[in-house]
Amino acid sequence: MKVSQLFVQMKCKWHFLRIHYNRVLLEGCLDCQIKKKLQEKIKYHEMKLNNIH
Repeated sequence: MKVSQLFVQMKCKWHFLRIHYNRVLLEGCLDCQIKKKLQEKIKYHEMKLNNIH
């Protein structure tokens, strides 16, 4: 496997992990400001993941 392919694969896994981690945090969050920030982070990582594919 080429280094560039490995790097892309690692980026995909990173964004996938961050999406699900932030979703778990969002489920238990009560603060509206923090919820908004978590939702923005989820959107960011989803966008990055879609750009990779």
